This record gives sequence, C-alpha cells and structure tokens, in this order.
Amino acid sequence: MSENDRILDKIKKCMALAGSSNEHEAASALRQAQALMKKHGISHNEVRLSSVETATANAGKSKNPPRYNHMLVHLISSAFSVRPIYHEGFEFTRIEFIGFDSQPEIASYCYEVLYRQLTKDRAAYQKTLSRYKRANKIRKADLFAEAWVNSVYSKITKLAMSEEQTEMVEEFISKRGDALTAIQGRKHKMKREDCDAVFEGRAAGKNANLFHGTGQDRRAALTHN
Repeated sequence: MSENDRILDKIKKCMALAGSSNEHEAASALRQAQALMKKHGISHNEVRLSSVETATANAGKSKNPPRYNHMLVHLISSAFSVRPIYHEGFEFTRIEFIGFDSQPEIASYCYEVLYRQLTKDRAAYQKTLSRYKRANKIRKADLFAEAWVNSVYSKITKLAMSEEQTEMVEEFISKRGDALTAIQGRKHKMKREDCDAVFEGRAAGKNANLFHGTGQDRRAALTHN
C-alpha cells in the first residue's frame, strides 16, 4: 500500500466515524478527516473515488480474444456487478474488473476458474473433430464454447451497480486516462452441420463446476441455489 493509499484509508475511517451517533466522537472524527485532507491536498472527490476497487485476470495470448471469451467476461460482470476493461499487453491480454468492495477480486478469481474449465472442455471437444479441416474445427469448437457459456449464464444471479456507482466507475476510468483496447472478438456464422457443437456445448456447460476452489461468499454471488 502506497503512502497516499494509507492516508486515504485514514480519511475514510475518520469519515465513517463521523457518522457515529455519539455527537462528540462524530465531530472529532470529521475535524480529523478535514485536517488530513487539507494537509495532504486531498479533495472530497478523491476520497469518494478511492472506494473503487480493481482486480485483473489473464485473458490468454490472443490480442483479439474469441467471442466466447467476451461472453464469459459478460457473464462474470453480470454476476458480480463489475465493469470489465481489456488491456492489450506484449504477450497477454488482461481483463481488469472494476467495482466495489471485494467484487472485482471475486470476479477475477471466478473468471479464471470458469475460463480454465471452458478451455479444457473446448479442447476435449475439438479432439473429437479429427475428420474436419482446421477452419471447420475452430468454428465448431468456438460454437461449442459459446453454447457452454450460454448454459452457465442461465444459472447465475445478475447484480447491477447503482446509478451512483456506475458514475463513479466511469469517472475513475476517465481520470486514470487509460487507452482502452477495442476488442472485436472472433465469431462464426453457424451452419446446419454445427448443431451437434451447440448441443454438446450446452450439455458440457450444465456440468460446469461453478464452485471449484471458491468460498461460500463466492457461491452466493454466482448462483441462484
């Protein structure tokens, strides 16, 4: 934690105490918060935006992740009320989840858990396609993966940011001045011969283990049950 983060943490704790039912304690905490802000040149807006949290996950080596990866990111974002941002790196593309409290960290963790399961199931399905040409293998395997994600998507409980939280996240991103990466995503036009890929993808997605290595709080956020 940087020195600035430590100061912001102190200010936030003082602001929390300023809401105390004890009038003297509240007044003292507010004065302390104001004194710290004045001493270190920290504005009320900086304190407000400091409640925004981030966590990152590896999105693979492709600089243009396939459509099923986008779908999985959207699934995670819906489940944990976070805003995803893609960052293109030299070797890997990273996904940054932005939100509040522990949601970004949990979102990042669960994305990686599901992504490993998805890529494992996709690879296993693709091995059954030995008689197909490479382009057809990729198309069918990608459609399998998209159906897999759609199947998992039907299990989640969707959460949404409040209007105020959404504004804070947008302001946080804007102030940071990121050059956001535009990602199109590889997608395919489905053919009649691809019905089996969709059927098998849905079936595999229903068997996806949402809770592998996750805690009870993560389970509650990700599923209806």
